[in-house]
Amino acid sequence: MDILQLVDRLEALVNRGRHVPFTARVVMGEDEVLEVIDQMRIAVPEEIKSARRVQQERQRILTEAQEEADRITEDARRRINEMIGEHEFVQAARARAEQIVRQAEEQAVAMREGADDYVAQALSAFDRQLEELQRQVHNGLASVGGARPAEEKQ
Repeated sequence: MDILQLVDRLEALVNRGRHVPFTARVVMGEDEVLEVIDQMRIAVPEEIKSARRVQQERQRILTEAQEEADRITEDARRRINEMIGEHEFVQAARARAEQIVRQAEEQAVAMREGADDYVAQALSAFDRQLEELQRQVHNGLASVGGARPAEEKQ
């Protein structure tokens, strides 16, 4: 039985009891009062046990909730750190890629300039050789009487 119901029963016994004239005292049946008190002795420890169980369950739930919150927070921190690390890695990779592209472009320009210089030198040498050959051909023709020497043409 609930402790509040027992208190209500005890109150009802007091209200039904006979009042002693000129005092604040009430006469009640001893057996009925003792029975309610016995039931209260039984009910109070059960209610206290029940309250303790509820308190322990509440504490267990709060502890589990705190552990879960801590786990979720730690997971979130770990993921944020991973994302930051990945972002930093991506930025570093992009920076390295841009550096490699710049170096490649610089090397390509240098190679083009070097190739252009080489071709210009080769063509100049070839032009000089052609002029020399042309002069020799004209001199050869002149010596056989077919044409004037190159120096005379000018």
